[in-house]
Amino acid sequence: TILGIHLIFLGVASLLLVSKAMFFGGLYDTWAPGGGDVRLVANPTLNPGAIFNYVLKSPFGGDGWIVSVNNLEDLVGGHVWIGLMCIVGGVFHIVTKPFAWARRGFVWSERKK
Repeated sequence: TILGIHLIFLGVASLLLVSKAMFFGGLYDTWAPGGGDVRLVANPTLNPGAIFNYVLKSPFGGDGWIVSVNNLEDLVGGHVWIGLMCIVGGVFHIVTKPFAWARRGFVWSERKK
């Protein structure tokens, strides 16, 4: 249950960043012409191929892995995906009990009365 609650909080926080970027003031865009500017992100990238391609890049060499995000649309779109996945995972962990292989790994302590 505690894992589920924390995942939901992280998902909500991620979606709060998305709402700030899209509706409440925008984000600072370092790639904007003239050295950067604060702007609203009107169309975040929601294409899973574009978003998860960053995660599938090699972290070694010159690919840059997730650090290679170079526009705010991809950054905000990634936070949409992460927020939704955290909330779905949080609900899953709240409504299910741990699998047997995971329960065996936990250290359970009895509550003293």
